[in-house]
Amino acid sequence: MMALVLVVSCSELSREQRRLRRAAEHDYELMMKGKYEKFVREIAYADSMSDDYKAQMIDLVREHASALEQQHGRMTAVKAINDIISDEQAHVFLQVGFADSTCEEIGLPMVKVDKKWKMQ
Repeated sequence: MMALVLVVSCSELSREQRRLRRAAEHDYELMMKGKYEKFVREIAYADSMSDDYKAQMIDLVREHASALEQQHGRMTAVKAINDIISDEQAHVFLQVGFADSTCEEIGLPMVKVDKKWKMQ
């Protein structure tokens, strides 16, 4: 009798990957909760936006969230499923779950600003 043993090794996420993924999830959770102004403040260059431009960005995020809700129902979950980090820039892949049980994968570009990951 022969036994087959399969060992699967899962690599641990680095501390930086955990910080990056948590930042991306947090940002999308803000949109999920309807906190559009806070969502826009998490954009890397938000401090240099004019008030008019910030208001436009908030409206665009609100419209995007509304369109997603009309298609799939409200967002119910956000989970980072992969990432690519290159120095101070990164790309996080999020899986977003909706009330109609569908999921979408969203790519979110990120940049490190003062040791904190922000949306690009």
